[in-house]
Amino acid sequence: MHFHLIFPVHGFGRIFAYPQLIFAGLLLLSRTSLAQPVSSPQTFSGRITETPSGAAVPFASIAVKGKSIGTQADENGQFKLTLNQRADSLLVSAMGYQTTTMAIAGFQSFQAVEIVLKPVATQLTEVVIRAGENPAYPILREVNAHRAQNDFRKTDGYEYQAYSQLAIHISQMAESFRQRKPVQSMLRAVEPKQGGKPSQHVPLFFSETVSSLYARRQPERQKEQILKTRISSAGLTDDRFIAQFTGAGFNTLDFYQNTVSLFKKDFISPLAERGRVAYTYFLADTAQVGLHTCYEIDFDPKNERDLVFKGKMWIDTLSFALVQIDAQVGAAANVNFMKQIDVHQTHETASESSTVWFPETTRLTIQVAEVVRNTFGATVDYLSTVRQPRVGQPRPVGFFDQEVQVVEDARNASAEYWQAQRQTLPDSRASEETHALLDTVRNLPVFKFIRWAGQFVLNSGYLPLTKGIDIGPVFSLWAYNRIEGNRLRLGLQTNNAFSRNWQLSAYGAYGTRDQVWKMGGEVNFIPTRQPLTLIILKSSYDLEQLGFRTEDLAGNPLLRTTSRFGRYRNAFYQNETSLSVQRDLGVDFIQTAGVRYRHIDPLFPAFRHPLQDTQQTAFQSSIWGKEAFLELRYAPGRVPTRRVTKRRIQRRATETAPLLTLRYTYGTAAFEGGSFGGYHKWHFQLDHTLRWGLLGRTQYSVQAGFTPSTLPHPLLQVHVGNQSPFYNRNAFNLMNYAEFVSDRYASVSLEHKFEGLLTNRVPLIRRLGWRTFVNTSVLWGGLSPANRTLIATHDASGQALAPVYSLQRDPYAEVGYGVENIFKLVRVEAIHRLTYRQNPNVTPFAIKVSFQLGL
Repeated sequence: MHFHLIFPVHGFGRIFAYPQLIFAGLLLLSRTSLAQPVSSPQTFSGRITETPSGAAVPFASIAVKGKSIGTQADENGQFKLTLNQRADSLLVSAMGYQTTTMAIAGFQSFQAVEIVLKPVATQLTEVVIRAGENPAYPILREVNAHRAQNDFRKTDGYEYQAYSQLAIHISQMAESFRQRKPVQSMLRAVEPKQGGKPSQHVPLFFSETVSSLYARRQPERQKEQILKTRISSAGLTDDRFIAQFTGAGFNTLDFYQNTVSLFKKDFISPLAERGRVAYTYFLADTAQVGLHTCYEIDFDPKNERDLVFKGKMWIDTLSFALVQIDAQVGAAANVNFMKQIDVHQTHETASESSTVWFPETTRLTIQVAEVVRNTFGATVDYLSTVRQPRVGQPRPVGFFDQEVQVVEDARNASAEYWQAQRQTLPDSRASEETHALLDTVRNLPVFKFIRWAGQFVLNSGYLPLTKGIDIGPVFSLWAYNRIEGNRLRLGLQTNNAFSRNWQLSAYGAYGTRDQVWKMGGEVNFIPTRQPLTLIILKSSYDLEQLGFRTEDLAGNPLLRTTSRFGRYRNAFYQNETSLSVQRDLGVDFIQTAGVRYRHIDPLFPAFRHPLQDTQQTAFQSSIWGKEAFLELRYAPGRVPTRRVTKRRIQRRATETAPLLTLRYTYGTAAFEGGSFGGYHKWHFQLDHTLRWGLLGRTQYSVQAGFTPSTLPHPLLQVHVGNQSPFYNRNAFNLMNYAEFVSDRYASVSLEHKFEGLLTNRVPLIRRLGWRTFVNTSVLWGGLSPANRTLIATHDASGQALAPVYSLQRDPYAEVGYGVENIFKLVRVEAIHRLTYRQNPNVTPFAIKVSFQLGL
């Protein structure tokens, strides 16, 4: 059964145990700037006039120097500005006048001021408008022509410091949910800390981070040093996730790109080179934004169901740089569980003499809808401000030895330190109140239960037994198949409370029909974290199925559990022990080396061989094998999870580079009365995702392998089939188990998701949020004559065995198409088998189901 949960943002995986927040809680990560707090507000009021006439200057802009805080005068030049933080000076600007700086001398709660501006002839950059053309189009062309000099990511190198906040609250509580006794007890506990007012928001998570980010372009490298981080949560808080949701470099929304990645969704940027396909533009006016005279352009989606924004942007009239953008994604967009997304971003040059612009401030607010009806939604607030940017001085390549580095004392910082970091934030006091509320919420019985339930789900069904030890998983306690009958299983594993560097696990299983005990254990040890080194020792004795082994399903725990049910074709018992060492080789490379011993005892004749000095053929089952392997993985820009037992490579939403894997194996194999000697295996794999904007995205995988040795077919490449009613993305879904075997092969698997391109335009379907997709899998392969003659066609009694085939001149091919996101969960696919349809017991067409919970 194919069941995979897709959690948004940065692979940020599993921080929360709350279903309603699982898609928003792990999305973003780090940075912001500072000043001095004030004990009371300061108000400026006055009138802006021009010299020499003394006439009022209408609609002038008044801003705090270096900040995106300000106001606008009315038609009579009158203005009023109240500040909640200290400021050195005010900048006053208006189109056609010189910008004036007014110094603020000392603190006064109220100051009446008179500001005089001098006229100046403003020479705007020439913009050529073609006959009958939308006036916004030539400005957008100029933005595209100047993006290389304006976008900080296009420079040779850059670096900056940052402070960030991420806050998540329960909100939008349904009245029936609010009246539940556990919820009432929670609200009563929170209300005293909110001034006795009825609570509308209950905090769940709050983090703040101070970090430094460094990047260079050629070769492309990025590094972040997380200097300080502070996390308060009503749910799960685990150090191993820090690097996954505090990365300042990941979450900078770059509207200069053709697509803006949010929650692993690619939204079309209003500044995209072909943005006219998705947007309607309107040149509203020119306006003053801080020191910059700007074109104000409105943009509206042509189809609000597409992954697009709605809003306004301000483009500098001299440099054609993006100065400010206010963008919104509404509830109509084909994104699950999101009611609204608001983005506010301001840009400023790196320095007075620089032409490169940085996203000075980014504010992202997400309204998460109810996942379960009549419960609650959530609000996610993220604020980030870049400070001290520098460009044009890239660090040496050797500096980028790690992509994310958390300093040793990152968790050690006083409350005064964090208060100083929040000095420029208008709601800095609310941060401390949130921390206090989280301490209250975390100790409530209802949230203790939620944490327990969340840990149960995130730990794949394990339950806490005692401190540091879990028991389970519950999902694997019982299964039934033709060989074992009733299979009973129980396991234990340690967690981080036991050790952060050691993790131990073991299980035992028993079949009531075969009456055989199975067991296994695993030891994981991290001797060093810089670079990360992982040593894994595993040993097991268990029942397996040829062409559908447990190791082929390691990435899908639910499918792995359901695979223990059924007929168990081509079953064999396997005794396996392996030792491997995995180590990071710089930022992009991971090397794994290891050895393993296997004893395979099939319940069918594994191969046949001629007896010496006779014309007879002997049938053999048991095989002993020893292997040593070396694997090199090139994963540019991937963030490896920091879990001890599951060192997966996760894609970030913005990544476009492929992932390459090369594996070499040398082994020896023997059987009772003979040996196959040494053998070699080579395996190559490429995984890549291509993004096409409105047209969707394409994910493909290319694999190839070669075994230039004579071996029984259980030791060759037995291609993974799937005879279950559930879709398996890692298998050939209309191929029977162990139907084809190869000693040389190449395959291509491709899936294109249209992301609502078609269904968003069908009137009766677009409201359902369905999304279409197509895929195909093609396999070329072959088997040497020597390996083909080893395959047993009959057992010792002469009874015919299920045939094992090798691919001939034609490849194996299947194509599929279907609809996903049905009820935001179900995927239904129709699959056609195109070749080798004459083989016995073949299914030429099937409809298969899988479950995919995501945005």
